[in-house]
Amino acid sequence: MVQYLTSAGIPQERVILITPPPLHEAAWEKECILKGCKLNRLNAVVGEYADACVQAARDCGTDVLDLWALMQKDNQDFSSYLSDGLHLSPVGNEFLFLNLWPLLDKKLSSLPWLLPYWKDVEEAKPELSLLGDGDH
Repeated sequence: MVQYLTSAGIPQERVILITPPPLHEAAWEKECILKGCKLNRLNAVVGEYADACVQAARDCGTDVLDLWALMQKDNQDFSSYLSDGLHLSPVGNEFLFLNLWPLLDKKLSSLPWLLPYWKDVEEAKPELSLLGDGDH
């Protein structure tokens, strides 16, 4: 994926890889049983994918957000981050945002503003703020 992005002209320093989140096996097993099958994933295997993602980021010189490790840090209960044991819940999406934003901010903060900050747009005549003072 990183090779494709760099071949398309995106510098590797602008890429962020994100590992899969951990798998809550008990919750996912309940979902599997409801669908008539047995547990088809293990958190240890997801961890192997996460490790491979972290290694790929190192090899390619990109940043990585290791959700798998962060969500399980200090043996915390991560079940609230997952809606069904596999997919992110609203709380999990918030966790992702809170951890991803600093990486994005670091990469984007030096970019120039193309348009004015939204609070600086003139409400009565926004075209003046956006297009200048010419005839419109």
